[in-house]
Amino acid sequence: MDGLGDALAVAQDLTTALCGGFNALYFLLYLLRRQETLRRRVGAAALALVNAGALVESLYLSTLYTTYHLGWRGEMPFLSPFPWLLARSLPFLGTLFVSLLVLRALNHRSERKE
Repeated sequence: MDGLGDALAVAQDLTTALCGGFNALYFLLYLLRRQETLRRRVGAAALALVNAGALVESLYLSTLYTTYHLGWRGEMPFLSPFPWLLARSLPFLGTLFVSLLVLRALNHRSERKE
């Protein structure tokens, strides 16, 4: 790895991972508060999952980028399906969870209009 571009690419992924971890922890702690309503706790769970996904995905992509640019191209285990699916599972579940909440809200809104 050399050059400003490589450093910025890795720094961006690591900063995203740091922010995702910080946000996931905040929303997880918010979720565990018993005085919050169920609706807010469900929203906190969705946001915690999305941010945990950003953390895992950013670490994965940073590792993939770094190993490739360091010349470790021999076996590239990060490109096999299992690590790829594992790294992408939290973003998938988080966005799916948010989509289900949006669909639920839209359905609830349409029921009120009738």
